[in-house]
Amino acid sequence: MTPHPDFETLELPLSVTLGSYHLTVLTAADVEEDFEAVTRSRSVLQGLFGPTWPDGLTLENNLTDLHWHHREFTANRSFAWIIRDVAGTYLGCCYLFPTIGGRGAGEAAYWMTDTPKRHAHLAAFGPLYEEWMKGQFPPPYTLRFTNNAHF
Repeated sequence: MTPHPDFETLELPLSVTLGSYHLTVLTAADVEEDFEAVTRSRSVLQGLFGPTWPDGLTLENNLTDLHWHHREFTANRSFAWIIRDVAGTYLGCCYLFPTIGGRGAGEAAYWMTDTPKRHAHLAAFGPLYEEWMKGQFPPPYTLRFTNNAHF
């Protein structure tokens, strides 16, 4: 598997700290914790990655997804991290996807779990993630940011 042309020389870390948030690469080892977070947050995730996701998601499907995310990360094709707080609590995920079939643009998405502090975390994390992501590319690379704040 070859890197996406925009990411051929991009070296994003497996883990990074952004303010009080710690990102770690999403892997199959996280399947149970990730599955629980996604299914518990279904109502605030629908529409973020398609009209019905994560409806019908099974633990087995999620494991397949996590293997795919990790393989894409190691091949420099797309990137996925878990977002944790300083205590190590799973708060959500963030991603970097190139524009399919194109160059010079991509999408950086992030979501937080369905908790009373979700909007506060989105408001605090979003600017940190956006600033970090924008710093990874030389101009005129265009990033579109999406999140689950509108749910």
